[in-house]
Amino acid sequence: MMGLATMRITDLALAATREALAPLERFYGGQLAIPAGPDPGGADPAGTLELRGTLELRVGETRLRFGRAPEPALPTPSGAGEPFYHLALLVPGDRFDAAHDWLAAEAELLSRPGSDATVFEFEAWQARACYCHDPAGNILELIAHRGVAEGRRGRGRFSGRELAGISEIGVVVPSPARATELLSTRLGLDLWDGAVQEGGGLGFVGSKARTLILCAPGRGWLPTGRPAEIHPVDVTLSGPRAGERPGARPGEVRLPDTPHRIRVSPGAGSAAEWG
Repeated sequence: MMGLATMRITDLALAATREALAPLERFYGGQLAIPAGPDPGGADPAGTLELRGTLELRVGETRLRFGRAPEPALPTPSGAGEPFYHLALLVPGDRFDAAHDWLAAEAELLSRPGSDATVFEFEAWQARACYCHDPAGNILELIAHRGVAEGRRGRGRFSGRELAGISEIGVVVPSPARATELLSTRLGLDLWDGAVQEGGGLGFVGSKARTLILCAPGRGWLPTGRPAEIHPVDVTLSGPRAGERPGARPGEVRLPDTPHRIRVSPGAGSAAEWG
């Protein structure tokens, strides 16, 4: 399994309708003040929304893009509608309380049915989380893992510039067990928590705090229970750096019967920087 110091989600591209891009830009770039990301061709990022039909953001170590799907999404048992995802942003472990209050000021936080509590405790992971919907209907999570990305000198009101990166992305596949085997044998990305043999299970692949969540269509996402659907995910993870113990291997996998592409690139950067 890749360790915390050797893995990042460096690039994530998700589908969104053209009509959703402007509301998403106002929410992520305006309300949450997450910085715009540089256009791959060096163009002014302010022009990408109108000219390229793509919203690009810099979420800590991750380039996050919303835009036209690279290929059509496949039909799902629950009926394919507009793209939606379960997406988690990584909060420094010592800044969750401030991040919770920050998100609550900008969006309506979600709670478990029958409860008013908006803080979710994951004791086995030593993590806390909160959730909201973004304007496209995505389930957006803020999650903080104790000891991860701490000590970045954030104080007072939280800022979107403090986010460390993407922590989780839901990857919905017809067979989580088959997808998990492919990711392990082809890319060296291993299951580190959860179970994929049962139809209703969740499989966490990668490493703690930077993970792919594999599940089957129809499985309800926390905390709303909305059934998962297959919509395109294109994600790149960093591999081990020179001199590190081998873990993930550079390469690419297209998951069967889905529009998903999972890539591992050679690692770069310093472990201290990653957290």
